[in-house]
Order: sequence, then C-alpha cells, then structure tokens
Amino acid sequence: MKALFKCELHYFPSLHLCQVYDGFEKLRKLGIIDLKVVQASGDATIPVAKVIIDNKYTVIYDTLDGFNWISDSIPENLNYFKSQIRADYYFKRSFNESLLEFAPKDCNIYPLGLNIGLQPESSFKKGFKESFKDFIKGNYLVSKFYKKTAFYSNDFEFYPIANKNNKVLFITRLWDSENVSLEHLKSEREQINKDRVDCINVCKKEFGDRFTGGLQENPFTLKYAKELIIPNTLTNRQIFLKTIREHNICIATAGLHGSIGWKFGEYVAASRAIISEPLEYAAPGEFKNNKNYFTFKNKEELLAQTHSLLKNRDLLNQTMRANYQYYHNFMRPDKMILNTLLKLYEDLI
Repeated sequence: MKALFKCELHYFPSLHLCQVYDGFEKLRKLGIIDLKVVQASGDATIPVAKVIIDNKYTVIYDTLDGFNWISDSIPENLNYFKSQIRADYYFKRSFNESLLEFAPKDCNIYPLGLNIGLQPESSFKKGFKESFKDFIKGNYLVSKFYKKTAFYSNDFEFYPIANKNNKVLFITRLWDSENVSLEHLKSEREQINKDRVDCINVCKKEFGDRFTGGLQENPFTLKYAKELIIPNTLTNRQIFLKTIREHNICIATAGLHGSIGWKFGEYVAASRAIISEPLEYAAPGEFKNNKNYFTFKNKEELLAQTHSLLKNRDLLNQTMRANYQYYHNFMRPDKMILNTLLKLYEDLI
C-alpha cells in the first residue's frame, strides 16, 4: 500500500509527547505514512512538537496542561499564542473554544485528545530513556512511582468488564504552592490540594472498604496530610495500572492549569466508569458528560454520582463500554494521530 502522507517529525525528548510520537511510529509500521524523524531542540517542559506534512503543511501537536506557553497570566499567554505561533494546523490537548478567538492567522485549531504517559516504540526508545532519566532526576515522587520505565500503550488497555466487587478508586497527589511564583498558580495549587483531600475524606467515610484511596508520598504531603498517605506499593505505576482494572469506578479531579490529567486518560484506556470534576477542556469525538463520565461540583454531588453507579449495574456497564469504544476510536496513539491527519485530508479535498 502506498503511504497516504509524508511526515517529517521534529523530535525532542518529552514524556508529554510520547503518545504523539508513538502514534506516528505505529502508523509508519502499518505503512500508512512515510516518516522522517528530525532531531530538534526543545524544552521538555514545553511539550509542543512540529510536523511537516507532504513537504507543505506545518502541523503542531501541543500537549501542554493548559494555556501556559510562557510564565505569565492567561491573557498574556493567549496573546503570545496569537502573535507568536505559526502553523497551518494546531492540535491541542488542552483545547476549548475560547482559544479560537486567539487563533493565529490562517491557523486551524482542533482538540488533540486525552493524554497517557507511555513509552513510544522503536525509533524513539533512545530519546525516551534520556528524557526519562532527566525527568526522574531529583524528583522524589516520580522516582518512587516509576519502578518500571517501559509502559507501552497496551499496558494501559483493558476490556469493559466490571468486577464482581463494586469498588471505588481515587489515588492522587498534592502540589506544593511554594514551587511556583505567580499568584494565580499558587492559588490554583492550594485549591487543588483542598479539593483532593476533601474527596478522599468524604469517600473514606461514606464507602469504607469499598473505597481505595489516598495520597502519594512526597515531602510536601508528609507535612500537609500525612495521615492520608498510602503505601508506596499502591502508587508504584505497574501496580497502580492493575489497581485501576480492579475498580469499576474511578474518580478524577482537575489537574494543573485546569487540565484533564493523565490519570483520567488511564481510566478511559482501562474502560472504567469515571466520576470527575467538570472538564475545562474538550476531547475530540463524542466524549460526553453522562455518557463517558459523570461530573460533580461538590462533595454531595460526588457521593450522589458514586452511589448512582454503584446501584445501577446497567449504567455502569454502558459507561465502561462507551469508554472502551472511545479509546479505540479516538485515543489509542495510532488512531489519535490518524484522526489528525484525516482532518487535514478533509479540509483539503
């Protein structure tokens, strides 16, 4: 089969971009694209990668947590985006329609999709290992969480099969507000910490042995909420992915910059039923509240949504099947990237 697209990917090591890199590599193996990988300079903390399609179109893949290209306020970031970005197509993980008002000239902007932290295949392995070593260097939490570095896309995937024991999962982390200088980021971290601790406490009280939850250990959490820290054996990534599969219902809260966290994507890949704070950003395709996930804005709504899924087995199964279908149509790395390339094709014919 003749390749449908010629792709020149400007590569630099970044864990946030590994799902994108993996998607391109899988499409290359399938013969759908011709892929040329060009080593590029880049900052792993700003995961924005450029790809040239058919020697003509500049496409950017952005897996930033939010509107945070520069260390400044959101309005200044949006002005930066409008004035400094040059691309024909821009696929952004943290997408909402407000971004369209700041679209650079002649730039088409679309949602990229939900993120998971995996290792790309084949030609990207060396770069991943270098990036990973830098990522865990001096990072107390990550060094404990990633005992095994190689997690491929199929390590996250599972069937929409409900466990006989109906259990609820929420394992999360806290953020030290002293690690950021901007006041709006400090306030955001303080609110995230409060909300996550409240969720754990209310679920522990309400659901007892049916709830598995707590905080990952790090120096800040030891000072902030030591009593909620759970054993490192549960937060080890390999065990955590297995733990997700053992729970039918998984809880998610907003991440930094209002992002949809990696944990949310892991729940979808494992075909779990999800209860989440409202999503600030959009995913491509038919990914909807009350179909793929159920939202809560306060503790009362969290408990009500959880009880609803615990009691209604049909609704639980429908949600799990919806997430299984969504993952394999929109989120699996090869499908995620193929969908972006087909968007170019649709716009050009």
